[in-house]
Formats: sequence, structure tokens, C-alpha cells
Amino acid sequence: MNFLLHIIATIAMGAPNILGFNMLFGRGKILHFGPLGVSIVAAYATFLVVMATGSYPLGIVCGLAATCSISAFFAWLSLRLDADGLGVMSIAMHLGLLAVVLNWSSLTRGALGIPRVPRLPFLDSTGDFALLGTCVAALWAWMLWQVDRGTFGRKLIALSEHEWHAKSLGIDRSRVHMLAFMIAGIGSLLGVLQYHQYLYLVHPSDFGFPAFIFFVTVVVAGGPGSVRGCVVSLILLSLLREGLRFVPMSPDVLGPLRLILFGAILFVAVWLRRDTLFPKQRTV
Repeated sequence: MNFLLHIIATIAMGAPNILGFNMLFGRGKILHFGPLGVSIVAAYATFLVVMATGSYPLGIVCGLAATCSISAFFAWLSLRLDADGLGVMSIAMHLGLLAVVLNWSSLTRGALGIPRVPRLPFLDSTGDFALLGTCVAALWAWMLWQVDRGTFGRKLIALSEHEWHAKSLGIDRSRVHMLAFMIAGIGSLLGVLQYHQYLYLVHPSDFGFPAFIFFVTVVVAGGPGSVRGCVVSLILLSLLREGLRFVPMSPDVLGPLRLILFGAILFVAVWLRRDTLFPKQRTV
């Protein structure tokens, strides 16, 4: 029963971050590969303050401010760089932020991470996290579904299909991108705020390349831009990832095998959805 609640909790806690990334990468066709860079800033800004002051409200406020700042910076990059340039720069930013965390050991404890993260009073068990995570994920998915069906979603789609035509209709690209990155950033904060309390730990390994591959695989396999498809993909791929723990193999073999497996799934998904991921620009 505890293992089932653990699976439910991990799926639900990952949903806000992945759904926010799906809105940017899937619906907006913005080649932003730095969602975990935002998560790094959100997690360390929040829990360093919590550990120093013992105040969760203050930690959440500082985490929100840091998250909005890094999200605004990524939005600014998206307005200044071409699509491929943004993709390269966002990866570089992710790796740079991870390097800062690993090397600024006097503040972040480096590779040791931040242990003994306190939990909020109402989060005592795996069932509590499963219940809270499911409620937060459901509300977040519903909100993004409403956003996707509304005016903002149509503006984001218009910009992804043809920026020049969208501008001729009066759509402000800078405003749309800034709001989209802010929404995705808040999703990152919601995810890390729950996940690291659940683990009692903030560790750099949680923000590594395998986690990024999982994010992209979920979005592409579920149908870029589809909230429902992304949720289904997240559930199925999370079950696959957790199920691999029971394969009777050495951890030295199972780790690379898991990465190869998800890489293969990503390759097949990209190949099958290449027309959706890389749509042809409309012409007159």
C-alpha cells in the first residue's frame, strides 16, 4: 500500500512542473530546455531560506521571487534569440546553475545537498503527500486546460505557427512569452516545494540530465501541447520507471539501461510526432 501511495505521490508532485513545460515546449513550440534550471533556483532559494530561518512562508516568498526572476530571464532570452539559440542557451543555463550549486559548497553544501528538510505540519506520511499532490496536480491541470482553451492559449498557438501574422493581429509576443514562462515557473515551484519535503533532502542529482530526458519524453510521447495526453504519458512512463526497480539487475547496469530505454522512447516519439514538433510555417 505504501509503495502504491509513493507512486501516486511522485506522479502527482511531478505533474505541475511537466505540465508547465508542456505549455512552453509543446503548445508554444518554444525550444526552452531549461525547466530544471528553473527548478534548481526554486528549490535552493526556497529551502536555503527555510533552513536558515525556520519559516516556510518566508521561504516560499523568496522561492517565488527567485523563480519569477529566472523565468523572466528565460523569457527575455526567448525574445532575443532564435529558436535554436534559445535551445542551446537554456541548456547552458541549466548546466551553469547546476555547476554553481555543486561548487558553491559554503552555501549549498555542494554534492552533499541540503539534508533534513523540514516538512509542513500537515505532511506527515506518504498518504498525505499523495493526497496533497493529487489535489494540486488536478487543480493545476484544470487551470492549464482552461488557459489552453482561452484567449491566451490561442495567442500562444498563433505565435508558434507564424509570429509575423500573429503580430499583425495585435498579439504582443513579449507579453505572451513572459506570462507563459511565469506560469511554467510557478509550476516548477509547486513541484519542488512538495518533492523535497517528501525526500527530506534537496540534492543536485535530482536536477541532472536523466531527469531532463524524462521531462522531454513525457511531453513528446503525450502529444506536445495536450494537457490530457501529457497527464496520461506521465502516469504510464512513471509506472515504467518505477517498475524497472524490480528488474533483477545490478544498479551499475540498470541505471544506464533506464537512460537508454527512455532515450529510445524519446527517439521513437520524436520520429512519430515530427510534424507536430516541427510544423511547417504557414505561407500566403
